[in-house]
Amino acid sequence: MQKKIKKYTIIGFIIFLMQLATAGTFYCLYKFINFQYLIESLIVSVCGFILIDCIYMWIVLGKVSHSRKKNDISAIDIVGEDIQDVYDFGKLGLVIVDDNDEVIWTNDFFEDYQVYLVDKNIFIWKPELGQLRTENINCINVDIDNRTYEVKLLKEANLFIFKDITDYLAIVNFNKSNAPVIGIIAIDNYQDVMSLVDDSKTNDLLAEIRREILQYGKEYGVLIRKYHSDSYTFVASYEQYENMYKKQFEIINRIHQVPGAAENELTLSMGIGYGTHSYADLNDLASSALDVCISRGGDQVVIQPYGQNLIFIGGRFEAKSKRNRVKVRVLSKSLQTLIEASSKVYIMGHKDLDLDALGSSIGLLDFVKACDKEGYIIYDEKLVEYKTKTAFKNVYKRDEIAKLTVSPKVAFENIDANTLVILSDVHNPKITLAPYILEKANKVAIIDHHRRGEDIAESPVYSYIEPSSSSASELVVELIRYNELKVNVSANDANMLLAGILLDTNYFRNKTGARTFDASVFLKDCGADNLLVDSFFKEEFEEHALKVKIMNNAQIPFYGVCICKAPEQDIIDRTTLAIVANEILQIRGMAACFVIGRTDAKTVSISARSDGTINVQYLMEKMRGGGHFAQAGTQLESTLDEVDSELNETLKLYLEQSRGSKK
Repeated sequence: MQKKIKKYTIIGFIIFLMQLATAGTFYCLYKFINFQYLIESLIVSVCGFILIDCIYMWIVLGKVSHSRKKNDISAIDIVGEDIQDVYDFGKLGLVIVDDNDEVIWTNDFFEDYQVYLVDKNIFIWKPELGQLRTENINCINVDIDNRTYEVKLLKEANLFIFKDITDYLAIVNFNKSNAPVIGIIAIDNYQDVMSLVDDSKTNDLLAEIRREILQYGKEYGVLIRKYHSDSYTFVASYEQYENMYKKQFEIINRIHQVPGAAENELTLSMGIGYGTHSYADLNDLASSALDVCISRGGDQVVIQPYGQNLIFIGGRFEAKSKRNRVKVRVLSKSLQTLIEASSKVYIMGHKDLDLDALGSSIGLLDFVKACDKEGYIIYDEKLVEYKTKTAFKNVYKRDEIAKLTVSPKVAFENIDANTLVILSDVHNPKITLAPYILEKANKVAIIDHHRRGEDIAESPVYSYIEPSSSSASELVVELIRYNELKVNVSANDANMLLAGILLDTNYFRNKTGARTFDASVFLKDCGADNLLVDSFFKEEFEEHALKVKIMNNAQIPFYGVCICKAPEQDIIDRTTLAIVANEILQIRGMAACFVIGRTDAKTVSISARSDGTINVQYLMEKMRGGGHFAQAGTQLESTLDEVDSELNETLKLYLEQSRGSKK
């Protein structure tokens, strides 16, 4: 407003000078040249000048008055009069600007803080305030002289309202930093070490681990107390938790350095809960997170924020087997009891059903029949991988397949309150063959070898998730072997189970242990035919040509890491992606391979494989996928180039964290 008044003043002064010069010219002509007739012109000119000045002043005063009245009246209508005490009590600052965004008035609030704004452009003073006018934002926070203000704009009055929230934010930040966090620390493999290692050595080793844990608590000011022989609980503030989080809970790696810990496979698992002030709820969150951590193989941290997604830290090393025959026998008996108490049983794998999911489902169906119960495999040919579909049709006749399987629709219609649904080779309900079946089922059991992720079937009545196993087929074979029932596994069924093991171990090259060979020997005794099973994996010529084309696009963005991308226009079977990844791993120096291809019109898949030195499951989880240590994958609705870019970015950020070693 002040600049506008100055502008009108200068224009008026220029007009006055022009009028004065004109009048002076007429006077000189009259005086010195004695033009008598000019006296009348001079009088008329002066009268005209006076009239012009009056009109100009009337226009200028009218504009200034209108502009000021427009803002003043609007502001008065909104905030009222004589409320200075309210402004002071509420720490409110008011700023009115004109149509040019220049400040024409403020209340005394800013002057008390020696902030003078009149005659300044408010958006030049604080550019971030422009968001209130250009974006759909109701309010915004700005900092002025080390104080924070919440600002709101009343556009109809050109009125900015500043509220000092410095003290409020200080209280909020104090409450946040001092919010409670509860965690539970468990020593992995404790019972095994206690039973197998000499007592004196065990006591010294555990004492050293205990010292490391307690010292870690002292470093961060965290209260840690032992509540079981192999477990500790800790209570921390959120600020202390953040400090531990920034260093990725290095206590997990410290235990690796304790002499004797690595040899005896003693590691730590940690579950943490935060986000609520209820200590009972926090303890439940921490316990749930620890269960997830242990089911993923331990040696990592799982964090469960209240009402949010799980956070995974660590897990760089491959899970070691914690199974023993006694445990498997107990689990097998529990499954038998559960099946016998059910009216019927449906067995379901994951989308894009592969040989491991189908083979393990067939083995479970044999188990169900041994319990003298009605059972079926939920099967949809459209959701089965090509090689799996071909093998299934080659091994079984059409009428045999009809007796073994049932469509998802029929299964859904026949589920009752006492029906048991067993998930095989999958625990995430979102990627099952028919997720809607789980919404109706009251009893769900899980048998899987993938590391447990955040999503899992709700409240399963039976859960056997063992990431140290090579395959779901291996788990099912053990459940059959160590049960007192006489389970009849036919030669055809044994072929399918063996195919599942060969698929997930890449012909015993990856993730293979003594128990894997034991299961394979059992299947051989049941009549499995190696040559027939090997034929399941043979390629068509076109498939071989496509595989070579994909491998020709190989890139090595990081040492020992290969990325292959299939052509955008080709639809690739997921099994083919896995075969390419496995073959590239056979090249000397390759530690991990990621093969990207479009598996349908909307979905791009990544098949990830490693030799055990890189945790590809950890990397795929960062891309909303999963799997287990040496074999993982993800499916994304995107373009190949976008997935390729995201994969490279993920490797840049997390590759070093994913590097481990075979333990």
